[in-house]
Parts: sequence; C-alpha cells; structure tokens
Amino acid sequence: PDADGYRLVSAGADAAQCGAARTGCEVFARGAFAPAGVCAMGDVCPEPPEVTGNVFVQPYTDCRDPLPGEPAGAGPGGQVCTPVIVSGCTEPDRRYGDYAACADVLTQRPYGVVAAPAPAGDDDPRLQDAAWLAESDWVKAQAESCACGCCHTTSMTRGGASGWDTEAGPLWIDTVPDSGLAMLAGLAPSESFGAVDALANNGFDRHVTGMPTTDVERMQRFLLGEHARRGLTAEDAARVPPFGGPLHLQRLYEPTACVEGVGVGPDGTLIWTGGAARYVYVLEADAENPGVPPNLDVPEKTRWLIDVPSDARGLACGMAYGEVPEGARQRVPADDVAPALTPGETYYLYVLRDVGLPITRCLFTYEGP
Repeated sequence: PDADGYRLVSAGADAAQCGAARTGCEVFARGAFAPAGVCAMGDVCPEPPEVTGNVFVQPYTDCRDPLPGEPAGAGPGGQVCTPVIVSGCTEPDRRYGDYAACADVLTQRPYGVVAAPAPAGDDDPRLQDAAWLAESDWVKAQAESCACGCCHTTSMTRGGASGWDTEAGPLWIDTVPDSGLAMLAGLAPSESFGAVDALANNGFDRHVTGMPTTDVERMQRFLLGEHARRGLTAEDAARVPPFGGPLHLQRLYEPTACVEGVGVGPDGTLIWTGGAARYVYVLEADAENPGVPPNLDVPEKTRWLIDVPSDARGLACGMAYGEVPEGARQRVPADDVAPALTPGETYYLYVLRDVGLPITRCLFTYEGP
C-alpha cells in the first residue's frame, strides 16, 4: 500500500486497452489513473481498434405481429411495439421476451446468474389467501411484461435468473432481497437506472416505483405490504444506498481542470485521453453529468454530442469541434451546426468509451483562434 491507499498495476502491452484500464481504475476502483508504459507513449489519438466484446445497444422500438392466439396490438396495423431498453415494457399481459430482444437489453446492464433464495414453505398462510395470490400474480405479470424479465424470469434469461426469479412459484416475491424490495416499492432511489416515459412505454411508469407498472398505487400497495410483512420499516429503507453503483456515482462526479492539451485547442482541434470513444460531449461548465438513456443521457446545457452505432468502431480524437466524422452522427444539436465556443469561456468535455464508461471528464477554457 502507498501512504494514502493501494497501488494497482494493470499489466499489458496493448495500447488499445489503456482506455479500459483507465475506466477500471477511475470508475470501479475510484482511484487516480497514472499512465505508464504503453499508456504513456505513442500517438495522442491512436487509430480505434476493431469492435470487440459487449457494446451498449442504444434504445430502439421493435414492432412485431402479435403471437398466434393473442389479440391485436395497439401499434400500427395491429402490431405490438416495444421499447428495447432495460426500463422498457411491452403491452400489458404480454411477455417482454416475446416482443423484444433480451440480448440487446443485456448489453445495457451487467448480467450474471445468481441463484435465488428459496421462497417460504407450503405452510405459509399467503398460499391460502386468494386475494393475495391474485395480486402476486398481477405483479408477476407486470414484471414479465417488462425488460425486468430478461434478468429475473428464468425462461427469458440467457442462463438463469439473476438474484430473484418471477418463476420461483406463487411465493416468488420472497426471492427479492430486502434492499431490492425497497427499491421496487419506490422506498429506495433508483433514478440512475433511467426511465422511459409512460406514454412511450405502453403505459408502464417507473418514475415512482422501481418496478415499472401501469398502476402505481396498486403496485406500491402490494410491495409495501410485503415490505412490512418482513418486519421492515421506512427507516430500514432509508438506509438502503441509492441503486446504480457506478452509474449513480458518475452522476455525482465533480470535474476538475483538464490537463494541458486536452479540450478544444485554439485551432478548434478536439483532444481527449483514454483511447477510442463512442460518445463525445461538449457541455456548459455547470451542466449535469450525462447518464443512461433514455432520459439521463442528454443533460440540459449539452452544446454538442456525437456518437457512433454499436457495430461501428469508436472515434479517435483529433477532429475539429463541430466536425462529424464518417460513420458518426450528431445528436445535439439535432438539425444545426454546433454552436460556436466563446473565447475565454470554460466548457465541460465528457467522453465515454461506452455508456457508463467515461475516459475523459474535465473542464477546459477555450482560448479562441
């Protein structure tokens, strides 16, 4: 250990991995990255590598014909239209996995099989309560209409449920841990996960509850009842830290000044560190940090934003501010040129290797030509 902590060394000889090493250090270990070896030499703006590994698939809407025997959908021509995003939902009383690609959803969050705890036994009095069972079935159906099922409904998952499982039997709610129950009920914050507007989400809303729902009051009544049945209180829920892990911490990040040479130079050239990028922002100095789509990824006071499709290589720095390299798209401003920078003004450069994986976050002062 050093005097103020630990020194972790990321070994390797591939300069293309320097951005990943920086992200691991700064985002997950919450340390300070000190480039050395291949990360401290070579081109400032190296050629982006080929696309490998998991890349975040941006949200899109998938419209499909209803399954045989199911009613017509509410979409054009009777189709069922579903937002393909981790906070998205298909139409009520349909299963999300039948109308959207869980494989694309799983690019947007980490997934791993985690065995769910066993529910209560057959002598549990809830099994004799027809009204409770009906409400439990309704909550289960709501969860399975949403992308929650991609991780938490065994038959929809890639290899098994992660942590809790809607298919664990009539007492499936017992597989949800106490902290998760607080989040689903809206007692513990989970805003950093993002949320789709209910009008674009087949009526499902997760701005109040962590579980998307078409009936907030009914959802909360059931989940709060289960929370209380476990002997948990509002004070217990208040001690649950905000959900989101690195996504939450990134929203709290306070930028400092860029190192010399990083930012938009006098000739308009844009330089960042950490390697290839998939998202490049220039924001006002006091803007909020970008978060996840669909409602947190374009903060107010975003002056310019470009990105690349999930199947394209990342971007190398060295382009001019306002230039849209081949294969990239400009999202802000959507239909205009980037607003000119004012000499002497300070701006916020925020560059992501991918969603949730920042490589440069700092303030630069534009000196002008």
